[in-house]
Amino acid sequence: MSMSFGLATTLSTSQKLTPQMQQAIKLLQLSSLELAQEVQAKLDSNPLLERIEDDEEYGDGEGSDSSVNDSMETAEHSLTLDDWNQTTATDAFSSTTKETDEYGADSGVDIDRLAIAGLETNGDPASDDNLTDFDAAAYNDDDNVTDYRTDNYSIDNYNADNYASAASSPTSSSAQHANEDFDSYQGGTSATIQDHVRWQLNFKRLSDTDTLIAEYLIDSMDEMGFVRLDIDELLQSLNTMASFYQWEERVERDEILAVLRIVQSCDPLGVGARNLSECLALQLAKLDPSTAYLKEAHALLSASEYLVSNNIKALTEYTGLTPDDIMPALTLLRTLTPLPGVVFQKNQPDHAQSPDSYDIPDVLVTPIRRPTGLPDAQEAGWQVRLNPETLPKLRVNQEYASLVKRGDDSPDNQYLRDNLTDARLFIRSIEERNQNLLKVATSIVHHQQAFLQQGATAMQPLVLKVIADEVGLHESTVSRLTTSKTILTPQGLFSLKHFFSSHVSSADGDISSTAISAMIKQLIADEDPKKPLSDSRIKETLLADGIDIARRTVAKYREAMNIGSSTQRKQKY
Repeated sequence: MSMSFGLATTLSTSQKLTPQMQQAIKLLQLSSLELAQEVQAKLDSNPLLERIEDDEEYGDGEGSDSSVNDSMETAEHSLTLDDWNQTTATDAFSSTTKETDEYGADSGVDIDRLAIAGLETNGDPASDDNLTDFDAAAYNDDDNVTDYRTDNYSIDNYNADNYASAASSPTSSSAQHANEDFDSYQGGTSATIQDHVRWQLNFKRLSDTDTLIAEYLIDSMDEMGFVRLDIDELLQSLNTMASFYQWEERVERDEILAVLRIVQSCDPLGVGARNLSECLALQLAKLDPSTAYLKEAHALLSASEYLVSNNIKALTEYTGLTPDDIMPALTLLRTLTPLPGVVFQKNQPDHAQSPDSYDIPDVLVTPIRRPTGLPDAQEAGWQVRLNPETLPKLRVNQEYASLVKRGDDSPDNQYLRDNLTDARLFIRSIEERNQNLLKVATSIVHHQQAFLQQGATAMQPLVLKVIADEVGLHESTVSRLTTSKTILTPQGLFSLKHFFSSHVSSADGDISSTAISAMIKQLIADEDPKKPLSDSRIKETLLADGIDIARRTVAKYREAMNIGSSTQRKQKY
């Protein structure tokens, strides 16, 4: 074995992301709430970064310099159905100009000039090595980063127009009022069905022994209001207790049953029953004796084992009823409450739960129409814009920025220089995130216009690569941008991921799996409950519409929507 030493050279290439690019990538996938937390953390750590207050946005005071009014040109865009293919993405997002008033607010939107076109790219899509689509030179160019002029980098308020009320503001007066009401109820508890029955028994004159029996029965009551304690077991336990404590009188079975009937007389009707049949029978006993088919309903409950199993033949033989009598009797039983405890609990206010929270959309889509009097005046277009409620309003603190001196390498000046660079890069990263989010959302709306007009059955198949190629971004960037982002449309609030789905081939082209699921759901909703559609029938119906899928595929979509089989959905009466 010999050992030798030598020198060798190896040539390799690797890609490394600067901290600024890593920060830009991180901001892409943050939701509005996470972005607000990230912005607050940056504000706490960087003294040269400050938030633009609401009273400064349109004011002429000290805080409203010219740079505050330089809002992003991509803050608001509109798209129309006929102008979509007339302008490229580069033209739409680089050459679009808007007139602003003296406060920097948008004075209006020209639908034709602001039409977002097909978002086609003039070059090849980004390669796999290009993990981000930000201009790396923009983060490494010293001329761009270390120019310590007093220009103020800012993210101004996006024009909300008449849609600002569509997004729920967490700082609105109604939200504050709701929080105050919630705080005033802190420490409150919700009554259980056991507490409710125990409270009613306080108004009944019970002996000590009857009170003890009632406590046993109530303690054995489940959340549905049913007593789950066997009478014989309770009798044996009480007799054992009587022997141990040498009671003068033993507890009789009739006494336990009498106390049980007292518990069953409490509200809500049916509470204290030992099974479902007894629960329904207690409610029938409280009905007017002249109620139609009351006697037949009692007869059905006497044969509950056949009723549960839908054994109509045995049910008719046991009760002597005809099918014409069974149907109205079943209708009467369906008007009763099978789970009194659950119904009671649902009607109780739960002060332990926090108030309802509402998702604030990141993107707003509103319909627009051409002026009346012109041809096709009723034809709708779509306006896509970012929600101003989710956009942070930041700028560089000019008082601190003016203290930065060129050529001064002192620790204090270096500290200010580093924070100034960090503040500018952070604002630029957020601007880039918002611009790309708007481009991606606009492209999605272009592909899903049929969904916006007709609903889920018109959803078009879409994959990330199609959007990435149109807007000139990498698939990974589009994936990050659509993560944890929501869009408010006339059809409702959806995640951006909702618009991406696989496809199934059909005679008319590819059909989205989301649209197929919606079609199956609609077919089941319109079916006859007595003759529900089987998976094979649904398959044949879809095939008649040009959608050729297997029966097991129909079953897969049906189960994904938590819809039972035709046997489970069938109603005999």
